[in-house]
Amino acid sequence: MCATAVAQLRGSGLSSSNVKRFVSSMEEVIFETHSQAMNVALQCLPPGDTENMNKIEQSFKTLENPFTTLNSETKINKHLRDKWGFVEPIEKVLGTRFDSRRNKRTGTYDQVIVTDKFTYIPILETLKSILNKKDLADMFMLRYIPKEGVYADLRDGTYFKESPLFSTQKDALQIQLFYDDFETANVLGPKKGLHKLGAIYFTLRNFNPIFNSSLINIHLCALFHSQDIKRYSFNLILEPLVNDLKLLETEGLQIPIFEHAIHGTVVQVTGDNLGLHGLFGFVESFSARYCCRFCLLEKHNFQTVFSEDDPEVILRTVDGHAEHCQSVQADPRLPHLYGVKRTCLLNSLQYFNTAKNFSVDIMHDILEGVGQFEVKLILKYIHGNFLCAEQVAGRIHAYDYGFNQQRNRPPLSTDKMLDGSNDLGLTAIQSWCLLRNMPLLFGDLIEPDDKHWHLLLLLLHIVSIVFSPVLSDGMTVYLKHLITEHHQLFKQLFPEINLLPKHHFMIHYPRSIRHIGPVLHTWCMRYEAKHNFFKQQLKSYKNITKTLAKKHQSYMAMYHESFGKERLTLGPGKMVTLYELKEGAAIAAKFGISLSSG
Repeated sequence: MCATAVAQLRGSGLSSSNVKRFVSSMEEVIFETHSQAMNVALQCLPPGDTENMNKIEQSFKTLENPFTTLNSETKINKHLRDKWGFVEPIEKVLGTRFDSRRNKRTGTYDQVIVTDKFTYIPILETLKSILNKKDLADMFMLRYIPKEGVYADLRDGTYFKESPLFSTQKDALQIQLFYDDFETANVLGPKKGLHKLGAIYFTLRNFNPIFNSSLINIHLCALFHSQDIKRYSFNLILEPLVNDLKLLETEGLQIPIFEHAIHGTVVQVTGDNLGLHGLFGFVESFSARYCCRFCLLEKHNFQTVFSEDDPEVILRTVDGHAEHCQSVQADPRLPHLYGVKRTCLLNSLQYFNTAKNFSVDIMHDILEGVGQFEVKLILKYIHGNFLCAEQVAGRIHAYDYGFNQQRNRPPLSTDKMLDGSNDLGLTAIQSWCLLRNMPLLFGDLIEPDDKHWHLLLLLLHIVSIVFSPVLSDGMTVYLKHLITEHHQLFKQLFPEINLLPKHHFMIHYPRSIRHIGPVLHTWCMRYEAKHNFFKQQLKSYKNITKTLAKKHQSYMAMYHESFGKERLTLGPGKMVTLYELKEGAAIAAKFGISLSSG
């Protein structure tokens, strides 16, 4: 209980010095409580009963103050490691550079050598910690039963079935990596970018997708300064992770629940488009001639080619990608070739290659990209033909989105709706809320044969399929034709407006689903929610990666120690009475109960 309190304080953002003060204060409280309890017990005895008095005094002396084992950073980490399986972060050196630092003695700034480091959390130790927990091990042992022609999980896709590792070893660890950058300082302040961090997380796809949506199954793997990527390259940061993964592929892990060593490897790497291009060594500009990581179609053809079946679409292959990497490496004067700038260290793994990475991010592609882009065009169309800007914004603001979606109501301004940008300035969840309710918001104004409205309905059909957790083989074929029809209609209605690169990425969705199952399981939404833990901490920028990594690891150790399956039953929410709901009377009548205001 005492360790839980300390871990919760560390995880809530409290500084280490304040945690130490809390522990010191609690030591004094416990000591005073022991002294008072002993005095009360002694007063209950007769004055001459020295034998029992000595026994009571001896008993209280043997009572250990529970906070004594937690009164220093070293003792806290040792306790968490011994009791909860705390995985200690490790600092890795990237290199050295010159920088200016203030001399405390003279008050002047001197040029000094600075050692750049990043923090790595050993993935093999994390995996052992996960599988040594009984509840988690029980969930891991549950066998998934695939159904023919149905895609509900990674194990239903051809990538898993054709893998030389996963097709032969059913218990092999399926590691899904994620990479993204996030700001730890004020995003509008002068320190923007200076303290920007990059994070690599991973999840175990062996667990049920419901469990994978929980933040406690998203594990930290590495934390580093984003500026160090350009200074030292991504491969240097990936090196300790790849070395551990190679051991996992060849030697495996010894876990008590298994009689033999279990192996594993990376199944997919996910992230936003810019992050994946940087990680995999592709060009990080989507204005480039070859800006797609899935195929070799030139960008100007994005406006006319709307299906992978088109002969102009040449898909990237393992051999072709290796050839491009070798050509760029052999000729230093060549900045990139077919969109490839360098090789990725992940390609040195035995069972993974970036050319077979089929993950897509529907959060950024659709909710923050195509969805807002096209909804904005439809709103401009409605403004030009049916309503003034204030009426459009008024409908969106006044609409009843329901109890569950009221907090996701899009705060749309008329200025943002009519400007020349490609978005509406909404978050992903606000964009999803607006997109789903567009037919109810403005459907009364539109004629049944309106082509602009048909474009929106086609997009809604596409969204309903790609966001589905279960799909059939036939639905992937249907999705391919929907995307083709949607893109063709867009160019017919808006011939002067170019399709976004994200429109092109959509044509690869059907193939991705057939390879790795529902793409909902690779989107960034839950991973980006993980960033909030680090953003909410009180930070010491002197060694921010190590500080945040330690706080995160103690937080994760605490939650895994108290983990139970009941945690997965309900997500965040709040208890309300039927009386508070607009539909409360109808619900009460359906269940045959009385409705009261109490």
